[in-house]
Amino acid sequence: MSAQPHGHIPASHPYSTPGQAPSAYPTGYGTYAPDHLTGAGSAYGAYAGQPVSPPLANIGARLGARLLDFVIWYVGYFLTAIPLMVWIDSGGGAAAQTLLVTWLVTTFVLYFPFSLWKFGSTVGKRICKIRVVRCQPAQRIGFWRATGREAFFIVAAVIPVLGLLNPLWCCWDKPYQQCLHDKIVDTAVVAR
Repeated sequence: MSAQPHGHIPASHPYSTPGQAPSAYPTGYGTYAPDHLTGAGSAYGAYAGQPVSPPLANIGARLGARLLDFVIWYVGYFLTAIPLMVWIDSGGGAAAQTLLVTWLVTTFVLYFPFSLWKFGSTVGKRICKIRVVRCQPAQRIGFWRATGREAFFIVAAVIPVLGLLNPLWCCWDKPYQQCLHDKIVDTAVVAR
């Protein structure tokens, strides 16, 4: 098949009539999604054999980013929570325990959902050169969407089968290689 310019709809396609092109349609090379990412035509995957920008993130990079993020967050949380843990050990009671749980939730929200909302990625995702975007249109996700994404990840982690299926789902999902926590909030992970 010869390469077609971005935005070109093959004459054999059912939406080849001008003005009737859908916002995204499958091709043999991926899903074409015009005007989402660059203002012209771009895609997740490749259209007619042409490279696209930005491509979907590598699954290994996604796993590496998630592991880095949990290490970075946990170390930051643990080091800043030491005074509260000392207070609990010295008889701080329910007030100290409540503050410790509040600090746990606060650091989690600041590191994960807030970073995804404000910057499109966390520190681990930046190191691995990936970011999270909405599928339609591909732009930075909002705070509540980011919170839902991360909350689903945590809840799924404690449910035996779901905890395993959630991160593995991207291995066979088409066309966006979404994990279940991405599907729930309609996000995709792309290369920076």
